Amino acid sequence: MKYNLFYLIRKMKLTSLTCSCFESKFIVTSPIGDINIVSCSEGLHSVSFSNDDSLQITPDKHIPVLAKPNSSNITECSPAEKCYQWLKNFFSLKKADSDIPPLCQFVMKPDTFCSKALQCLPAAAPFGTTISYKDLAHLCGNVKASRAVGHAMSSNPFILIIPCHRVICSNGEVGNYAKGRRNTVKQWLLNFEKES
Repeated sequence: MKYNLFYLIRKMKLTSLTCSCFESKFIVTSPIGDINIVSCSEGLHSVSFSNDDSLQITPDKHIPVLAKPNSSNITECSPAEKCYQWLKNFFSLKKADSDIPPLCQFVMKPDTFCSKALQCLPAAAPFGTTISYKDLAHLCGNVKASRAVGHAMSSNPFILIIPCHRVICSNGEVGNYAKGRRNTVKQWLLNFEKES
C-alpha cells in the first residue's frame, strides 16, 4: 500500500490523547549522521537526529543507511522498517517522496497552525525545490506568520519525511536547521537534492 504524506496527515483523526502502544526505538546510520526512529506498531512517533551525534558532523553521501547492531530487529516493527527503507531510497534517490511510512495518529497536535504548516509542506516543496517561510505562511492562510512557520519547522517530529530542510528565508539564505545547530546539514541536503 502506498502512502501519500499530505493525504495521511490530513486524514488522521488527531486527538489530545497519547499513544498507548509500546514504543520501539532504532538507530540507523546515514550521510547526515545517525538518525533515531521511534515507532509503535501503528506508525512512526518520530524521526530525528541522534543525540549522540556531534553537532559539527560533516555530511558524507558515501555513508550508507544501515541499522546499527542494537537495531537489527527493525524488521519486526513494520512502520520503522518502512521508514528505514524510505531513508535508503531518499539517499539513493529512488522514490524520494513516495511510499511514505505510516505516522502514528497521536503525534501531532490537532487544529494548530504548526500542524497545518507541516501538512502543507510536502506538497508545497517537493524533492529538489524550496519554499520561503513567508510563502508557506501564506499557503497556511496567514502571510504574517513567518515566525510561526519557523517554530513549526523547528518542532517537526519527522525530519526528511516532512521536509523542513526545504524551507528557507525570502532572501535566499538557508535559515536555521535543528534550531541553528545543523545549518551545514541543511545546506548539504539542499545541494544534494538540487544536484540530483
